[in-house]
Amino acid sequence: MKSVAIIGIGRVGLPLGLAFAESGHKVYGVDIRVDVLAQLNKGEMPFIEKGALPLLKKHLHKKFVPTADYSTVKNCDYIVLTLGTPVDENMNPSMAQIDSALNSLKEYFRPRQTLILRSTVYPGTTQYVKFFLNKIKNIQVGKNFYLAFCPERIAEGKAIEELREIPQIIGGIDKVSAKKAIELFKAFKITCLSTDDLSAELAKLFTNMYRYISFAIANEFMVIASSYHRDIYEIVRLVNQGYKRGGLAVPGFTAGPCLFKDGFFLINDLPFADLISTSWKVNEAIPLFLVNKIRQRMKLENKKTVVLGLAFKANIDDTRESLSAKVIKALERERAQVFTHDPLIKEHKDNLDEKLKDADLVFVATPHNWYRHNLTANKLKGLVKKNCLICDIWNVFGTDKVILSLSSLTNGEHGTKKFP
Repeated sequence: MKSVAIIGIGRVGLPLGLAFAESGHKVYGVDIRVDVLAQLNKGEMPFIEKGALPLLKKHLHKKFVPTADYSTVKNCDYIVLTLGTPVDENMNPSMAQIDSALNSLKEYFRPRQTLILRSTVYPGTTQYVKFFLNKIKNIQVGKNFYLAFCPERIAEGKAIEELREIPQIIGGIDKVSAKKAIELFKAFKITCLSTDDLSAELAKLFTNMYRYISFAIANEFMVIASSYHRDIYEIVRLVNQGYKRGGLAVPGFTAGPCLFKDGFFLINDLPFADLISTSWKVNEAIPLFLVNKIRQRMKLENKKTVVLGLAFKANIDDTRESLSAKVIKALERERAQVFTHDPLIKEHKDNLDEKLKDADLVFVATPHNWYRHNLTANKLKGLVKKNCLICDIWNVFGTDKVILSLSSLTNGEHGTKKFP
């Protein structure tokens, strides 16, 4: 059994604390709000959360203790900080809540404890907290004190249920910190996905913004449909019903403390633009972005480059509006010697070995299954130059790298991933 202090017993912290109590841990719910503590101490939930009230009544003053006393932290193995980084009146991220909590807690931190950040934070916040902790006497993060960002991804109102269903992202500041955090969350018997702290912070923001953008496009479609005097729900039904590539969302009011602000964390130094035109710009700019990234690693002038795949998607021979054309033109502007191949297009399907011979760059533009089955790492290594770069945005070679050196390829057919 572990002892856990939940700092901030709101909609994130309280369900988590009750779930930990149900799992056998001793939990202190620490909060400075007198009214919330009064309700909890009477066995009353301060907000609606399915399944929380029976747990509160079961564990109150036993395994779950609501308190305003920060000193309880010194007796705990884990401290879970559920305060996030809101935005100020100018939509800039604010560290005020975290600063205040850390200043209140610092005299009670002791070696061998683990601090977990739980709420949505601005990218880099975990590192910010690390620097704060390292200034405390006898505390050195990674050696005798442990730190991780472990975001909640539950649906409000269903936290008790989803805490035991949804995989937990574990963003450790180091491997030992990640291991300590996993030891806590394994009480829920869920999959723990271990990564670094910044990747975890971004994963949380991307999760929220993916949903936010999905909702935004549904609302924009509603506006467009209404301009044609048509019902968006009828159109959504037509798109989704029986169509395996459907999935359009329906419109609605979309806000809340996370979805409203999280986008500002990612693009607070960029101007806002229309969603659809921005999506178009992103997709159309990717080929040029990749060529620019390659150019940072290799001077392309007079380099032999091979573009694999000319169709606009895998396993077809249709080149209309294919972004492969944009790749080719960008490479030509860099004065590279460009060769093309596509196994499904008659005029481009021959002489792959000859085209790859002594290539300086191989750019996989279309992930045809033919390439997955026939262009092995061994074959490629036997043809191209030893310092050849590979651009593999589709992960055909299974390395999980977009731009890689030839030496990064395994000696097998492809990487560890399996393909059809």
